Amino acid sequence: MIAVKAHFDGKVLVPDEPVLLAPNQKVLLQIEPIDSPKASKPKRVFGAQPGAFTHVAPDFDEPLPDSFWVGEDDSK
Repeated sequence: MIAVKAHFDGKVLVPDEPVLLAPNQKVLLQIEPIDSPKASKPKRVFGAQPGAFTHVAPDFDEPLPDSFWVGEDDSK
């Protein structure tokens, strides 16, 4: 087994160091996040119950303010 740190560029996982594998070698990836940037906070889910919403605010897809997330460590 090989453990390699990598990052997700928005489309694919990119190794942060060289990987000694033959081209087209099939592998099994087991993803374990090693940090949790604020951008990874969950977004609100729209459409989970069809017909439940008759109006959606224009800023629905905007990130929620940090004060919304209850229980986060505010001592930073």
